[in-house]
Amino acid sequence: MNVTDMKIGDQAIIKRVRAQEPVKSRLFAMGIAKGNRIKLLDHTLKKQTWEVEVDGTRVALRDEEAKGIEVEP
Repeated sequence: MNVTDMKIGDQAIIKRVRAQEPVKSRLFAMGIAKGNRIKLLDHTLKKQTWEVEVDGTRVALRDEEAKGIEVEP
């Protein structure tokens, strides 16, 4: 399961982040790392951009980034 499978308001624990550098480092700097809790706040109508909250920080993700974040409920 990844972020794009979540429904608005769902929370999950990050299991793995699949991304190439430097994107992976940027996500990590924003708190998107294994073991952290992530909450899906919203997405665009066509689901191309995903708004999440991690450790009190709101982050907008592109679809390819959201698909690379594996989570478990």
